[in-house]
Amino acid sequence: MPAFPFRALLFDLDGTLLQVEMRHFISRYVAGFHARCCDLVDLDPLQRAMRAAIHLLLQTETEGPTNEDRFFAFLAERLQLDESVLRERFALYLANDLESLSGGVRPIPEVGPLLELCLQSGVPLALATNPVFPRALTEARCRWVGIDIASFSHLTYFENSHYCKPQGGYFLEVATELGVEPESCLMIGNDTSHDLSANQVGMTTWLLDPFLLEREGPSWKPDHRGNHQQLHDFISAQIGD
Repeated sequence: MPAFPFRALLFDLDGTLLQVEMRHFISRYVAGFHARCCDLVDLDPLQRAMRAAIHLLLQTETEGPTNEDRFFAFLAERLQLDESVLRERFALYLANDLESLSGGVRPIPEVGPLLELCLQSGVPLALATNPVFPRALTEARCRWVGIDIASFSHLTYFENSHYCKPQGGYFLEVATELGVEPESCLMIGNDTSHDLSANQVGMTTWLLDPFLLEREGPSWKPDHRGNHQQLHDFISAQIGD
């Protein structure tokens, strides 16, 4: 029996392990934060500033500050507000109000058996969701659809990440955290730009296409493609299940 060909499996979250309409979800996310700081800023400028901050994280590859620090520094400058006050209000939002967003995500039935099978491979799994959101929201999205975060050896969120997809630095950072070479990883996701850009650092890619996302601009060709059951069958064949 040949050895399992990968040393780590990386999974995107939104559109891969759960269903979400991200544009609506972000609007509700921003509105929830605004309820905690409506005495400081109107909704429209906050919404525009937060979307611009996320765009900055996605488009600008830099070394040094975490995504969290870059996010709040940008917001404070754009809105001319004290960064410490913004962070304090945001912490209150995360601690008290996130459950209002739970209706915006739905489970994918095939995900539970797929993750159980992947754990049988004996290699670490990473939740490689784009780290533009805080840890609390990443973990909450998993909880709302019944995904056990203990399945993952590493999760990316804006507090622990310095890059975003589609930047090559993002995938190299995840591989380093897992202690593996990028060439030994399989990146699984539904986004032909953000997820499949793992190819640029030598990762093998699987395009999960039931909730396919194709953006304007550069896209990458997957090494493998199919639905959740086809991915399940592929992994099963590799581990001899």
